[in-house]
Amino acid sequence: MVALCLIAFQMLTAFGIKENDREEQKDKLSLKDMYHIFMRNDQLVAAGIASIFFNITCNILIIFGVNFFYIEYGYSESGNLVFYFTVMYGLGMLISQASYATLAKHFTRQKMLNVCFAALFIGYACFMGFGYVLPKNVVLLNAIGFVIFFFQGLMNLVIIVMINNTIEYDEARFHERHDSVISAVRSFSVKLAGGINQGLSTLVLIVSGIYAKSRSISALEIEVNRGEISSEAALAEANRYIGEITTAQGILFRVGMVLIPLMALAISYMIIRKKYHIDEAEYAKLVEKTRT
Repeated sequence: MVALCLIAFQMLTAFGIKENDREEQKDKLSLKDMYHIFMRNDQLVAAGIASIFFNITCNILIIFGVNFFYIEYGYSESGNLVFYFTVMYGLGMLISQASYATLAKHFTRQKMLNVCFAALFIGYACFMGFGYVLPKNVVLLNAIGFVIFFFQGLMNLVIIVMINNTIEYDEARFHERHDSVISAVRSFSVKLAGGINQGLSTLVLIVSGIYAKSRSISALEIEVNRGEISSEAALAEANRYIGEITTAQGILFRVGMVLIPLMALAISYMIIRKKYHIDEAEYAKLVEKTRT
């Protein structure tokens, strides 16, 4: 079924989308040319940097997820809970993407951005308070996760549109169109944020004192796969490692897990608010200008 859906949607893209005719760029662009195209476009610089920080927010929660469930529920119970939380991630992202077109007809991008920022701030605050201020309930945890992932997906689409709108901005100013170069900024920001997230997640684990426990559990999983120890022995040993994690270490880990994405989210939001000015009305004028 999944394979058939993949083929169907690929065919929909191939046969259902028609690209407007335009003059192709014949000159090959060097790395220096690409850098120049990026730096001359102040709106692309703002949107690109905001995208980097936003992608730090988007991905780091999933990276921390496994360790979070280890700490809160133990090794034996965490497997199914991680699966359910991952389902919330998928549903949140899919529903946000499906609803974006409808929401965009009724709200401006800036309004959606404001709502997403507020909802994500509340969502992460609830995540921080889970098990301390809020009850330690699995349904509540997944509901919080869904809210976070839904609004992350929605804000991600808003930022992607903002990046793509700088294509016409660049064309109107410099009479050149560089779709592929400008669109690649988003992919670059995702890759860069992914690398940064790996470093930040490792740093949080080290500072909180959980890194050694996490590595020990990973080593146990490798030994099970090799057949060196039984699953039951590995399970007992993993639970012992997790039992050695103190309350203070768990709180410190949770603070890092929440504070880093909130800081990155705030920076991304402020950059767009202060530096990005292509709204729907201005974009319509840019499109009209490029057509004349």
